[in-house]
Amino acid sequence: MRYLLVTTIALLIAGCSGPGVVPMGRDTYMIAKDGSFTTFGGGAVKAELYQEASAFCEGKGKHLMPIKEASRDSGYGRYANAELQFRCLSENDPELHRPTLESEPNVKIRIEQ
Repeated sequence: MRYLLVTTIALLIAGCSGPGVVPMGRDTYMIAKDGSFTTFGGGAVKAELYQEASAFCEGKGKHLMPIKEASRDSGYGRYANAELQFRCLSENDPELHRPTLESEPNVKIRIEQ
């Protein structure tokens, strides 16, 4: 019984973490994460991702430049989650500027005439 309890708790904890930072190309990375049982907002998960991505870039001696972000609040049968695509850029890189992110719509309406 104790073995089953320990295994279940370990799986629950492991299920809440993501794979970490994943390379997508030159200086471009992606990180995704699911929230925990007590995390209801995707914004909280997204904030954790920004902290992890910033620490990752600082470890390389570079600066975080977000490219794209997405998040979803928790609902029936699902945890809150978030995804962040970003670049780690040098101080003198011309692409390093103040980020202006736009939300990507989750519903697209097509009008036919």
